[in-house]
Amino acid sequence: MDARAWDVRYAAEPALWGAELNPVVAPFLRELPPGSAVDLACGNGRHAAWLADHGWRCTGVDFSPVAIEQARTRSTTAQWQVGDARTWEPDEPLDLVLVAYLHLPLDGMRRVMRRCLSWLSPVGTLVHVGHARVNITHGVGGPQDPAILPTVASLADTLDDEVLVRRLEHVERATEHGTAIDLLLVAQRLDHP
Repeated sequence: MDARAWDVRYAAEPALWGAELNPVVAPFLRELPPGSAVDLACGNGRHAAWLADHGWRCTGVDFSPVAIEQARTRSTTAQWQVGDARTWEPDEPLDLVLVAYLHLPLDGMRRVMRRCLSWLSPVGTLVHVGHARVNITHGVGGPQDPAILPTVASLADTLDDEVLVRRLEHVERATEHGTAIDLLLVAQRLDHP
């Protein structure tokens, strides 16, 4: 992970990722009642901006200062912070933790996911989506390094016994270059009402 490389990419492509919600996470975001949220590794802020515009108290966090500057132009109601997904911490329990397309080696992802789950309020939901390892051979786009792409089993291994898994599965996503295969996780605390 190199913030400077992402700064260069965001500077070269200000419309990177577009403005629309990712179609895999959109149904989950639309069904949840507004509360407190973080969009961790938010990039240039499409999801955090949408959440803030729909009543959420949302913070977008990314380690690229260029991405955060672009995000600030998307929404003045969201809070924006330059921060590393591996070390950032919220000030309060959260009703939504969104992690979209953060790719780390398995040990790093395990630590991030366990921290994200620990941030959830009693009614909180974790929504994670990323490119699946199977996307390398059966899909299009995304990173091509299997060391940072999860399988269903490796993502399940990042969870503990205190988690209620609502969904953990491969999901196909149409792109202009063909079908991408993502991995979706929706989880809540075991004591979720």
